[in-house]
Amino acid sequence: MRHALAAAAAALLFTSLAACDFVRFPGDGGPPPETPDAGPAIPPGAPGPPPPEVDDSELDTPVETPPDDTPLDTGPETPTGETPPVPVDATDDPETPPVEVPVDVPPADTPADDPAPPAEPEVPVEVPPPAVEPVFSYHSPGTLLAGTGSGFTDQFVHAPDMVFPIKSAPTVLQSQVFSFGGGVAGGDQCDARNFAAAWRDNFCETRSANRTTPFCPVAKIHQGQDIRVGTPDDCKALRKQTPAERGLHEVVAVEDGIISSIGTYTVKLRADGRIYNYMHMNMNRLAVTAGQSVKAGDLLGFVSNDFGGTATTLHLHFEILQNSAEHGWVHVPPYLSLVAAYERRENAPGEMLEPQIGVASAEEVFVIPEGMEIIE
Repeated sequence: MRHALAAAAAALLFTSLAACDFVRFPGDGGPPPETPDAGPAIPPGAPGPPPPEVDDSELDTPVETPPDDTPLDTGPETPTGETPPVPVDATDDPETPPVEVPVDVPPADTPADDPAPPAEPEVPVEVPPPAVEPVFSYHSPGTLLAGTGSGFTDQFVHAPDMVFPIKSAPTVLQSQVFSFGGGVAGGDQCDARNFAAAWRDNFCETRSANRTTPFCPVAKIHQGQDIRVGTPDDCKALRKQTPAERGLHEVVAVEDGIISSIGTYTVKLRADGRIYNYMHMNMNRLAVTAGQSVKAGDLLGFVSNDFGGTATTLHLHFEILQNSAEHGWVHVPPYLSLVAAYERRENAPGEMLEPQIGVASAEEVFVIPEGMEIIE
């Protein structure tokens, strides 16, 4: 069968060659072929080119021709006998970088369609400072104990920058005559109630000696402020000591100045426009001498009860004198100056108690016995 097919093909080829005048081969100088060159000649006996591989899946897919009849660009021609390259999707190749799609960004000076609203400025929140608890309470100026005199209520701070005269110990401003242990009230001066009481003014308090000041409505008054110092235990400890030994609580200069004089139980400090009198210190343990310059806060001496042989309680009597054009040197109320100085020393406020108007007072009304002398 195979030999029969070969013989038939040879007979057909011989018949075709016999029908032509001659057979031309490329390059023999003959006339150009009438048909386009289909490629290189196939030598006799060479096998023909293999049929092109066709993807069966594409046979039924029609090829769309552009509307303008422009031939479809199918890429470069594939030589006969070669397999056309298969296009590769770049997204399938992990080594091929992704294609960046340009994004239209408006120029910097071109406002956006919907600009974001400007951020509102932050408003700082003011946090109030924490409240400071009062470290002491005091009655209003001029509020004397009932029955002890008429106080001067229209007061102000005469010495706004002065230092408190007691360096560090707790103190209570109060009468020494009409409190426990005083000449009128009786009792024990170391009573705990004396040290727990609210501060009270005793400038203008009734006295037997003829002492005056334009700031008091009557004569024979107390011209300063009594200051109780320390605690009940301090009081008891000092009372056990001899007068010459007492040196527990320090008394200091309230302003820069000069010690102008030293008396039997009084030390005078002359400052700028004012004179300060300190009474009842331990005169055997003074830290200054007459004529000596001092600075505010310098040690002057110690709290005691020296009174030239007259009995009195353990306390400091404190006075302020100012020079006025009308009256010369006069005693002025020291109460509010002491309140302000104590607040500065403690770095905390005091609380002024409101007077109870129209309410019956529970305080004792003192009655001074007729003919009784009140010297201190």
